[in-house]
Amino acid sequence: MSEETNNTPAAGAEWDGTNLAGDIVAAGIRKNRPEFQEDLLWWYRYAGEKNLSQAEAARDLGIDGGTYSKVLRGEYKNAEGLLLPPPAKMLSRIRVVREQERANAEKRSEGRVMTATVGEIHAVCKKCWNDGTIGFVFGESHVGKTEALTWFRDENNHGATIYVDLQGVAGVQDIYRTFARALRISPNVAPVKLRPRVLNTIDRRNLVIVDEFHHITYAYQKGGAVKMVNALKEIKDRTGCAMVICSTNVGREEFDEKTGQEAKLLKQLWRRGTIKLQLPDALRVGDVRAFAHAYSLPFPDAPETGDDTWKNLRARHADFAGLAVCERIAYESGVKHLVSVFQDGNIIAGKKRRELRWEDVIAAQGKYDALSAKKNV
Repeated sequence: MSEETNNTPAAGAEWDGTNLAGDIVAAGIRKNRPEFQEDLLWWYRYAGEKNLSQAEAARDLGIDGGTYSKVLRGEYKNAEGLLLPPPAKMLSRIRVVREQERANAEKRSEGRVMTATVGEIHAVCKKCWNDGTIGFVFGESHVGKTEALTWFRDENNHGATIYVDLQGVAGVQDIYRTFARALRISPNVAPVKLRPRVLNTIDRRNLVIVDEFHHITYAYQKGGAVKMVNALKEIKDRTGCAMVICSTNVGREEFDEKTGQEAKLLKQLWRRGTIKLQLPDALRVGDVRAFAHAYSLPFPDAPETGDDTWKNLRARHADFAGLAVCERIAYESGVKHLVSVFQDGNIIAGKKRRELRWEDVIAAQGKYDALSAKKNV
């Protein structure tokens, strides 16, 4: 069997009881009429996220396991060998579940805060997806990049948004294994067989979000980073997918054409990028304001003239009670810590049987400071 036609199912234990590997399903779904493909692909990804075995997924759709497997493999045929449409009750149930999940996603998003940073990252994702191009997102750690990307995935996961985290990759084989896991293909096959299976599972309908891109700079072999970048280029070029690549500023500095140690490394990939979003080095005032409003805390409005910066906020609102703690968290800790402090402040306020105040937030931060302070022994 050649590498291009290898259809070895994914390992059952690793894929939660299903023997339907991502590339086999992708090829099978493409055999169905276009009006059925999106629902089938969405269900396959949904079943994987819910850790449903093949038998459980079939039972939830009211069909037997054999029919379920044949539909997803593109082998659901009549006695004459002609492909049949998926059973009506199967499609009906998928559409009911999709509608329920859409409502659930809206509820989950109620707890999220739309900031300027999140809005910009979502705009990059939408633009790249619509145009089938590559976009880059760069910024310091802890400014909310990953949260924004996973939020976009959650709200746009119509079987088409693929999120890949490159954290921990150190070689080109790791790239394909990481993609394989995201696509529900067993990574436990030879790299020469894994590569075509990954390429065969992605197509131009997909948006591939590649997070933690800077980890390719940690390649353990000479030239490893070049090979990993070339692997991403091939995935983009061979499949026609849209792609958003997210990295810390370390990644941008390493691959900058003027100053990077490997100046030509990203040249071709970089030129393919139609959008290059550079985020600030700290949380913006507007981002913190959005979180403060979400927690019903007073925060000075954005200025009608001049930039909405921490410098201008200090100059115009020096008496703002939350100024020092917010600016410090913005520069030193980031969005997750900001949310933690607000949540802890809520607990303090709750014990006092009143609404959250800035004094509660300051007290919550004080507890973190006490934990991190050096102790006398």
